[in-house]
Amino acid sequence: MKRSDFYIRIITVVLFLAVASYIGVYIYNATINTYVTAPAIIFTVEETISGSGYIVRSEAVIEDSSLMALPIMSEGEKVASGQVVAVEYQSRAALETASQLRALRMRISQLESSDDEMVEAACVESVMELSAATRRGNLSNLDELKLKIETNIFAGGVSSDSNLPELRAQLEALESKTEDVRAIHAPASGVFSQVVDGFENISPGDLADMSPSRLDRLFSSPSGVYGVGKLVTEFKWYFVTVMEASDAAHVSVGQQILVRFSGAYNEALDMKVENIGKREDGKCVARLSCELGVHQVAALRHLRADIVTGSVTGIRVPKEAINLDDDAATFVYIQTGARAERVNVEILYETGDSYLVRDGAESGSPLRAGSTIIVKANGLYDGKIVA
Repeated sequence: MKRSDFYIRIITVVLFLAVASYIGVYIYNATINTYVTAPAIIFTVEETISGSGYIVRSEAVIEDSSLMALPIMSEGEKVASGQVVAVEYQSRAALETASQLRALRMRISQLESSDDEMVEAACVESVMELSAATRRGNLSNLDELKLKIETNIFAGGVSSDSNLPELRAQLEALESKTEDVRAIHAPASGVFSQVVDGFENISPGDLADMSPSRLDRLFSSPSGVYGVGKLVTEFKWYFVTVMEASDAAHVSVGQQILVRFSGAYNEALDMKVENIGKREDGKCVARLSCELGVHQVAALRHLRADIVTGSVTGIRVPKEAINLDDDAATFVYIQTGARAERVNVEILYETGDSYLVRDGAESGSPLRAGSTIIVKANGLYDGKIVA
């Protein structure tokens, strides 16, 4: 009996040691003998300069002393010299008649070309347009948006073709009362805008040898000249912005750079660097130009923008995976089949916890998009079996 107890104890000790050894090996593999990999992916980093600036164009104000003049052209619409762009009403009654005429014409047009479902869709669309304009801070078309809502929603009780004869009769009666008006003509051809902010007197010619302090003075107070609208008489327009002199060193005159605007004008455009001004307290003025989209910015003056001065594209490699040999050559290990393979790399850019290295498709190395990069492993060397 005692002999049996002795063997049981021995077996118990052996089993305990076996379990302890297994746990020890597991802990060793988990904490010491680590093997971590990462996929090789193509990544692009952009170098940008963030700031704000002013839009400058060749502009002519359509002056009018009357408070009862209404533009009849849409925002950003092209007009010819001598074309009627607004009408002046000689009395408040004539002005009210004109507002009723606009609403009636819009309502009749809607009923002639839409069914009940389309009317409902127009109601939703008019509200969404006003919401989007408010969110962007662009209220240049506020009068038109307001009229759409009044016509589509608040006048929504009129919704069938049977009302058309009555509406046409009202329109005919109102049109007979519009003799008390005066047409206002465009003094030149260009792009029309209803927004006059008092800075239309600043022309592209005023931007020569611009300094940051002079730019601030130029836009410190409006001229006080207002009118029924304005004309942008040239398609080429300018964006002037103050930037740090150290940032300006990354751009050169004549260079085409990408500018991403935000806010009221949320677009990206290729613009030409026209001029970099003289330094003043470590800052300077950059003048950029573009000949596209002037109709979209005709009503805008002050905008925020990110100027992309350059970009770097390469394979993203975790910093832990970068090795340095005795000759100061940088390299990584990649898994090729079941073995580790050393690959020399050229570091292009440092970003956070990783580097961008040149793609093997350019350098002729095996490191390509989709390769398996060995980030961490014990006793790693070229040709070691890792899987």
